[in-house]
Amino acid sequence: MRFPPAARNPWTDSRSGLACVSMEERADIERIPRPDGGSFPVRTVVLALLSVQSAIGLAGDRELGGVVAELSGQRPLSTDVDYVGSLLDAAFLAFCGTTILNQAGIISGDSMSKATLHNMECGLTLDIGRERGTWMPAQWAASGARLSLPMRVRFSDEDVDLGFGGEDAINPGGSRNAKKLYCNGGSFVGAQGETVVRVSGGAWSSVPSGIPGANTLNFFLDFPEEASRNDVTLPKGRIFFTSTYWESREALPDSFVDGTIELPDGRRVGTVQGPGGVYVLDQGGCSIKRNDVRNLWGALGDVMLILGRFSMSKLAAPAVRADETPQERAARERAEDVARRQF
Repeated sequence: MRFPPAARNPWTDSRSGLACVSMEERADIERIPRPDGGSFPVRTVVLALLSVQSAIGLAGDRELGGVVAELSGQRPLSTDVDYVGSLLDAAFLAFCGTTILNQAGIISGDSMSKATLHNMECGLTLDIGRERGTWMPAQWAASGARLSLPMRVRFSDEDVDLGFGGEDAINPGGSRNAKKLYCNGGSFVGAQGETVVRVSGGAWSSVPSGIPGANTLNFFLDFPEEASRNDVTLPKGRIFFTSTYWESREALPDSFVDGTIELPDGRRVGTVQGPGGVYVLDQGGCSIKRNDVRNLWGALGDVMLILGRFSMSKLAAPAVRADETPQERAARERAEDVARRQF
């Protein structure tokens, strides 16, 4: 299999995990724009206003500004300094400033696991339909119908730029850097026959779960057109996926037996082994964003609507007949090469 070589990662050249990215380096990184062409960065504007307000408060006579004036002898010592307010304003200023710098790509915190999913190819099947607790419209998938969409994906270590504002749904904190996810879409059969569903882009990232060796796997795929089956609609736009992966066999829970683990609710679920000895949970949830005025278009956090579930599976090796002729073998290998070049 021919895959593009792993490129140098300008995001994480710093040993501390915090890197500054030059404009020249950013120009060399593929950008994955939002499917809607981008929107006004309300969250960034709100964070900027909070930063300004906190900075003004810190410079005031009752906070850090007053302490500096007293220490420098510009005014006598007093007891009216608001130390609690100073701490709160300093915390708000640090959080808002770091988030904005992350969104702008000026700094980047490297929270991704060192265990890589690079060149992991697997089957990804969407199971779209009404789920308990979803906030999708009442008429959506009310019949109980499901839309199943099998696809093939490949995770890579190629850096991509998610644009100003980043993508909190896969990078909490607003970082705009992620890794490229390859997918050409898939198809399903409905009342009108076969429906082909295209995918225009994708990216993935990981976040430490708090359990040593276990990470939350976040990724998204962009669908340029909606697709429907009965009263179930796969919306146009960005679909988000969440699962878990473990960095090694030793990091798996003690309940791991024969490739499966036991969840807290008692169910046993499978895993898919990836490159370098990682293990990925073979299922998870998928959702879409629905931000509006009620959450200031994402300024107060994204509202995610449950869209369904998904499953992952190991790709089956192509069958090879023992009596295969040289001509048949050449034809099979040419077909395999064509399929690989699609990624």
